[in-house]
Order: sequence, then structure tokens, then C-alpha cells
Amino acid sequence: MSDAKFWVDKDSKELVLKDDEGESRFYIESDFVIDGVKYLIVIDSDADENTEALPIKIVNEDGKEYIEPVVDEDEFAKVRKKFEEENN
Repeated sequence: MSDAKFWVDKDSKELVLKDDEGESRFYIESDFVIDGVKYLIVIDSDADENTEALPIKIVNEDGKEYIEPVVDEDEFAKVRKKFEEENN
């Protein structure tokens, strides 16, 4: 998504992504901070009940916020552990 914007709709607890092609919404299952980094566990709002949640992080660079998927295996393991601790 080039030139995409995002925000959190706190009323509906959704992450909203908007670009030239339209708007996408993701339900926020959980959010937390690890080592100063904000993580969101999200599910596409159009997904069915068998769709897996995705971990993403909010990165601050040069005063701007970006979202990135969690792809590093060690980082993913930390996020998964924190999510399980908070949701069990």
C-alpha cells in the first residue's frame, strides 16, 4: 500500500488502512507493548471464523508511524508468548 494511511477506530476496536484503492478494516484482538514496540493482533474484518490472526507492529521512524508485519521468528515467538500470557 503505497501512500497508505492507517488509524485505530477505538469505538469499533479496528485498525483501518486506507489507500487509493479504498479502505480495509481489521479487528484488533489484542494490543500490547514489548521492549517499547507497540504490537497489534488483528483479523481481517471480512474474514470467516477459521481465519488466523496476524501480528503486526507499529514502527516510529523519523517522526512517522508505519505498520509492519512481524516476520522475524524470534520476534514472532515473543509476541505469541505475550499474547498467550494476556489471553489465558
